[in-house]
Amino acid sequence: MTAPNDFLSTMENWAKLYFFQSLTDFFNYLKRTDLSLLQAYALAYLFFKGPLKMSDLCEHMLVSPAAASQLIARLEKLEMVTRVSDPADRRVRKIILLDKGKDFVQENFRFSQSWIGEIPANLTPEQAAQVTEVLAMLLQSSSRNNPFNTEK
Repeated sequence: MTAPNDFLSTMENWAKLYFFQSLTDFFNYLKRTDLSLLQAYALAYLFFKGPLKMSDLCEHMLVSPAAASQLIARLEKLEMVTRVSDPADRRVRKIILLDKGKDFVQENFRFSQSWIGEIPANLTPEQAAQVTEVLAMLLQSSSRNNPFNTEK
């Protein structure tokens, strides 16, 4: 049986490895684009959270309405997002991620997480099955900002 401290230590080390490697690859991918870090983050946030009011995006990203408006205007010019009136309240404008924005986020994920594909080569099929089972349990048990947890 694994002690709780061993579990937490192993999870922290995995999280650090994942964060460092994915972030390094993410920045390498971002260098190939004309997008800023905030623009890329806004696209990713819209990808997972769906259409948002500008005020919600400002609040989450901790930017002023003017800064968010500039950011979204640039993404609109790149045809990655659009602003539409909310059918429930026409005074409210929502930001919607367009196909080009979705494609950017998905390509970014593929690029920044490609290193993960190398891991199974170092595992036996049984170990890979165990890792898959454990990660599925962790995804299911995590409720904090987990867009993959269907039991919310």
